[in-house]
Amino acid sequence: MLQHGGKLMEIVPIEEQLLIETRINPRDIAYIRPGLPATAKITAYDSSIYGNPTGVVETVSPDTLQNEVKRDQLYYRIYVRTNLTNKAGKLFPILPGMVASVEIKTGQKTVLDYLIKPLNKVKESLRER
Repeated sequence: MLQHGGKLMEIVPIEEQLLIETRINPRDIAYIRPGLPATAKITAYDSSIYGNPTGVVETVSPDTLQNEVKRDQLYYRIYVRTNLTNKAGKLFPILPGMVASVEIKTGQKTVLDYLIKPLNKVKESLRER
């Protein structure tokens, strides 16, 4: 029996672009904004065979939301719009409700940046006020 005001079903178009809802930890939100490139990994498919659909961050929630199960966890809701085809042009057989993980590209670093970072931290720790 459905409660008053409860959701009976959600109609999702299958022939459209894929819209993925994901959650971002508040400590990472400073780097996320609409328009950033993203890659989705659909857990039902082997990415080495099927590849991964690419897309862009479409929207970022304006404030944190509270996890329904773990009430002490906050998150930002992000929507990523992706194509239903991979780089080879093959159509992904994706159905609503499939699980995906999303990687959002927030910048680029060289190997030298990673090597210099510990040296910069040491330099900062030795600085006097």
